Amino acid sequence: MAMGRCEGYYRRENRRCDRDGERWDEGSNGELYLLCSYHRREAVRASVARWSGETGLRRSRPTALRPDPARGALAWG
Repeated sequence: MAMGRCEGYYRRENRRCDRDGERWDEGSNGELYLLCSYHRREAVRASVARWSGETGLRRSRPTALRPDPARGALAWG
């Protein structure tokens, strides 16, 4: 069962990810974002944003993901 579209953001291309979201991860702002496997793997470099429904219209500023120490990333101080 699909959960919805990934909330990952491609900064260089200024667009939303086209993949289906698989799991929830926490952004650096403390909110949860639905992510695909690609954006979860790229958590150190990935950005996320809030979107208007399933469209590509952004309704929030992009934010970084909170790195997960279990993935080998440094924790935010």
